Amino acid sequence: MKLLLAFAAMSLSMSVTKHSGSAELPTQQQIIDTLGLSGHFEGGYFARVFSAEHREKVATARGDRLTMTTIYYMLTKDNAIDHFHTKYSDGVEFYHLGAPITYHLIHPDGRYQKVVVGPDIANGQQLQLAVAGGTFKAAELTDGDYGLVSEAVSPGWEMEDMVLINKQQLLKKFPQHSALIERLAHD
Repeated sequence: MKLLLAFAAMSLSMSVTKHSGSAELPTQQQIIDTLGLSGHFEGGYFARVFSAEHREKVATARGDRLTMTTIYYMLTKDNAIDHFHTKYSDGVEFYHLGAPITYHLIHPDGRYQKVVVGPDIANGQQLQLAVAGGTFKAAELTDGDYGLVSEAVSPGWEMEDMVLINKQQLLKKFPQHSALIERLAHD
């Protein structure tokens, strides 16, 4: 909650100037500093924002979990890829600022889906994206200086719920998506 309030304060206190009909966005560094973002092991930057500590935990096959957690997540021009991974919990990505982020999803049945999360809903971009647990997800910033989203995960995210997978494992599982996997998976 503290980070949400800090972000709102940053938005209000920054001098906003008009350029080509749109408000000037905060810089990458202003967002990193204000939201307290740090490097994420899959790529990009993140900060955990909310954990439902005030609720009873829910039982999962991997142990008791919070009902929900949320993070801010940002890809930048110099850290533009969130490498393929999956988790057991479901997640919803919400677009906030900057350039659109392209998500590449490989569903458990091998079906591929590309979704662009961004502000241009008139041209097919989405403001939010739900990703079911067990779906392999990668994301990339293809244009712009940064893209900022948040993600809500339920049951709440814990490191033990991550399924880390390398390029060779993904290629063996989904050879039909080799070009994408070669480009967006960890070695």
